[in-house]
Amino acid sequence: MRGRKKAATNPSSSSKGEGGVVGHEPTANPCKLFQLPRRTIFDIFSRLPINTLFHCRCVCKRFLCFISDPEFARLHLSRSPLCILIKTMPLQNASKRLQLAQVEADGANCHVMKMNFTPKSNVPTCDISHMNACNGLLCLVGTEKDSSFYVCNPILGEFITIQPPYKGRHRGTFWGLGYSAVTNEYKVLQSYYPAVESAERYVMAEIYTIGTGSWRSIGNAPTDTVALPFNAFLNGALHWFPCTPNGSEFIHSFDFDTEQFGTLPPPDHFREEDKKFTNYARIGVLGGCLFIIYFTNSIRFDIWVMKEYGVKESWTKQFVIENLYPKQGSWDFYEPMVVLNNGEILMLYNNDAVVCYNQKRRNLRGTKFFRTRSQFDAIAYIPCFISLYNVAKGEQISRIQGTREYNKLCTAEFRDCAGCGAPVINPGYSFPAFGVPCGVVNYP
Repeated sequence: MRGRKKAATNPSSSSKGEGGVVGHEPTANPCKLFQLPRRTIFDIFSRLPINTLFHCRCVCKRFLCFISDPEFARLHLSRSPLCILIKTMPLQNASKRLQLAQVEADGANCHVMKMNFTPKSNVPTCDISHMNACNGLLCLVGTEKDSSFYVCNPILGEFITIQPPYKGRHRGTFWGLGYSAVTNEYKVLQSYYPAVESAERYVMAEIYTIGTGSWRSIGNAPTDTVALPFNAFLNGALHWFPCTPNGSEFIHSFDFDTEQFGTLPPPDHFREEDKKFTNYARIGVLGGCLFIIYFTNSIRFDIWVMKEYGVKESWTKQFVIENLYPKQGSWDFYEPMVVLNNGEILMLYNNDAVVCYNQKRRNLRGTKFFRTRSQFDAIAYIPCFISLYNVAKGEQISRIQGTREYNKLCTAEFRDCAGCGAPVINPGYSFPAFGVPCGVVNYP
């Protein structure tokens, strides 16, 4: 009797739960997937959607190890699609979250995967004034002048806190997260006004290399007011339009390899008087190339693309956007974000809507990707599995409260995975949620 009772409650017995998984005897033949070369498995996994990969980490220990491997994380980052991340202005008290959307075109329809990033599951805080992203990591800064910087991976719920070097010092208008491929380091740049009294107000810049734990000055910084575009990072540098241009160039940059500010030439036909349109014109990165908008009149603009980075002669008029929404007394703000695989262009419109331009029909249409009651900031973000434990060694790394159970999962008892014999995460545990899913929506 005792032996029979013990066998009935043994997890490794041949009794099956619903679906035939729980209590399955480990098979003598391993899963065929694990018979493939490691890099082939990486190649297969790297083509899966980010939310599918996140749930794959729950399947078994070997899946978890593959997806947590730094080599896989780098491969997946190179293939992960660009998404749109928005923050309402000001952040609505009723919805303390950042909203993420991945848009794919299927003929005339748009397939949208949406999710929310919340302080409970993904980000250290939503009380932020600005955000920008680079190479899979997100940088947030608070609303106070002495606010800390937070560099995080919202997919993994990991973050580090970077304190400002001095209290009470006035932060400048420029800051941003970047990445140096030469040194394989992430860096945070900020401008500031020295506390020393001076008849002339000048601006300095300093940089924080993640992993060193300290700021260092890099000299003078541009005095212009800076607002980074939707997608600012390309070729190891951030790019922007000065809001009050007073130099001979339109496009300014900061190179994270050389740690120097610089400029890039506009197309030949740009003239000095064209600078009056810079409050409406935009630059950024589109399809892996730097672009600049040139307004010909209030209902049309051209998108010029620099085909070869840094080469003035490579500027090419790539798109003509016509039949803009008419507006009395002022011009509207348009900022191209993504070119879909059906040729349509998603654009930020007046910071309160995302619109879609059809090149064949030459018209704009509204979308319902984001339903907010106020204006919003939007940035480009590429979700990934790059862990701060690999790229921020030496820093104090924290986890979001909702993902702390992940640590318990990794040290918990594993059970045998049916079909491959690999340890599977104990089904009694609840794996932390991947953001707050909003579902998948098809838009005509």
